[in-house]
Amino acid sequence: MEETTAVKRLCHSLHTPPLLTYLPLDVIVEILCRLPVKLLLQLCCVCKSWNHLILKDHKFAIKHLGMSIKRHHLIITRWIQSKDLAIISYPFDSVPLHSIVTSNGTQLDYSHIIRCDWRCNRRHGLVASCDGLLCFHVNDNLVSIYNPCIRKVKNLYVDFHVRPYCEYAFGYDPFIDNYKVIVVFSNNVTYDINHHKSEVKVHTLGTDSWRSIKGFPPSKVPHRRPGIFVSGTVNWLTYYNSNGLNAIVSLHLGKETYQEIPLPDYGNFNMLSLGMMRDCLCIFSRESDYSSTDVWLMKEYSNKKDSWIKLIRLPYFGDFGDSFFTKILYIFEDNNHVLLVFKELTKLKLVVYDCKNETIMSSKIEDLSIVESNVYVESLISP
Repeated sequence: MEETTAVKRLCHSLHTPPLLTYLPLDVIVEILCRLPVKLLLQLCCVCKSWNHLILKDHKFAIKHLGMSIKRHHLIITRWIQSKDLAIISYPFDSVPLHSIVTSNGTQLDYSHIIRCDWRCNRRHGLVASCDGLLCFHVNDNLVSIYNPCIRKVKNLYVDFHVRPYCEYAFGYDPFIDNYKVIVVFSNNVTYDINHHKSEVKVHTLGTDSWRSIKGFPPSKVPHRRPGIFVSGTVNWLTYYNSNGLNAIVSLHLGKETYQEIPLPDYGNFNMLSLGMMRDCLCIFSRESDYSSTDVWLMKEYSNKKDSWIKLIRLPYFGDFGDSFFTKILYIFEDNNHVLLVFKELTKLKLVVYDCKNETIMSSKIEDLSIVESNVYVESLISP
């Protein structure tokens, strides 16, 4: 309601004599940067100066992004059996917690991206979301950066030989106020520590080529998952010996140097995966019998073990003995409600779980093969 009133006042000022009503440009900017992207795109036709401000002024896009941090959406990437990739967006501010799995959401248009058969290789798909930009690993020779709000896309062609195993990451480098695509690839896929060598390449948006970043620890073998962008760094969970012991290798995007991040004291849980929750690095640790899952959050990104806190513990869900274990898609701010997916018989089940009362609030069974999640914020940032 307030946004609509502000727009009416702005439009009224354009048709009212300057002596009666006048809004300085800096005031107009302050009002516009608080509006949602969909409305701003409609206002582009008001005049040329607004069109330029909204679509071409990078400083305004950055300012608008800073005002949009509360307009978060949860993006769920789904592969439906015998069908194409689907990318569904759920706005947190308008969907009740208990109905997020039963509401239809909004399917994002990714028709501007060069299509491939997503079913032929599950490594292809949405890599990451950063400042309203979505990074897609389209195929072995192509990565696309796409802003679905303004429907602008940047295709990055891979000009080096792709090894049998590679994983991408995407993030923002505040040192140069730009975005980088990172790929780590390996010369073998067997996790043989003695014969393993990882290489890292980076592409900075606006440049014409990929560069190598040397120095990845030779004894570390990255898990086959995308790198996690947090606080100007990309992080990989790695193996470092034949017993499957784990470590986190972190790449600082500005300095382009590596360091190791200590893991939390996760006890006897021996199945780990790395992720991000609430803009923080997190570890999901599971017991080998799948009986429970702990979620650890690094509240302040650092190299200290005491930065980790254990957020919640979840029980086992689904069919015992199945290779598909519980996947946590989102933990709500109350630290009590969790959106998760697990396998039940031959299908996947999406649920909202109440940790306090140990009950499932809502659920939906779908014929899905793979489900991933990212947090997304609408923006005017152009790739």
